[in-house]
Amino acid sequence: MKQFIAAFTLLFVFSIFAKAQTDTLVITLKNSQVEKIAVSDIKIIKFENISGVNEQTQQTNNLAITGNYPNPFTEKTNIEFEIARTGNVEIIIYNNSGEQIQTLNCGNCQTGKNILQWNCLDKNNNRVQTGVYYYEVRFSQEVQAKRMLLIK
Repeated sequence: MKQFIAAFTLLFVFSIFAKAQTDTLVITLKNSQVEKIAVSDIKIIKFENISGVNEQTQQTNNLAITGNYPNPFTEKTNIEFEIARTGNVEIIIYNNSGEQIQTLNCGNCQTGKNILQWNCLDKNNNRVQTGVYYYEVRFSQEVQAKRMLLIK
């Protein structure tokens, strides 16, 4: 998970009211002031003058997930991982309810760094909605997972 060492921390809050979902961007500033903005009102999010990024990489003996970028994303995202030897890699994408919505396969991924791209489409080739998604990277007997955020 990326932590931005900057003047603010982003936190997306998803709340459900009577079958309607309201997406809100909550920004907590350095002075602890909180700003709330409806996601539907946002045209672009731009990060400037970030003093550093603390990237945590999940790693085991055979598999290391670097993460996905961009994150948050609007149209597509690249899922980056490293494997210790050539082999089959499967990435399973889940929605926030835990339902499997897409599977990406690399039948013969090469040793080292690999990138698979997700185009925000589900198994039926329909564009998915804004929200939090999870992905599992499966290689050999190892499974690792991370979270990603699709915004419009």
